[in-house]
Amino acid sequence: MIFLSGFPVLNPSVGLLFWTTLIFILVWLFLSKFFKNIAQALEDRENFIDGSLSKAKKAEAALAGLDTEREAMLKDAEQKGLEIIREAEAIKKTKIAQGEARGKEREKNILEAAEQDKINRMKEMEINIQNQIGQSSLEIAKKLLQRELEGNHEDFVKAQIAELQGQELVA
Repeated sequence: MIFLSGFPVLNPSVGLLFWTTLIFILVWLFLSKFFKNIAQALEDRENFIDGSLSKAKKAEAALAGLDTEREAMLKDAEQKGLEIIREAEAIKKTKIAQGEARGKEREKNILEAAEQDKINRMKEMEINIQNQIGQSSLEIAKKLLQRELEGNHEDFVKAQIAELQGQELVA
């Protein structure tokens, strides 16, 4: 480095500083005058970035609004779903109650029909018994008349009554 000690750049003089500064200013003016497009492009780029940032903030705010709207829609859909489930439960309960009512009515009708059938059969049996008693009475009367013509009818009546009692026990 000793050999560079005589180099004027390392030991600047006033003239060298003056001319260097002057050339720098002239180059600066020349470049700024003819290359204003670069400065304008940088400024446009800066404006574009600022605009993009403001649009991003607006979009972020809109997304936050959409998120709240989405949450509200989800809650509304959930409430509607619960309402539909409640309605379905109510319909199910009414259908079950209607089915039970119809079943009880059918059971009542069947029991009434069975009771009516029982009453009809009892009447039928009563009529049969009355017919048998009537027929037996006719037969006894017929035989009695035949014995009357022959005599000794008291023993005959007792025998017939015993015979009827024996038939009733069998029937």
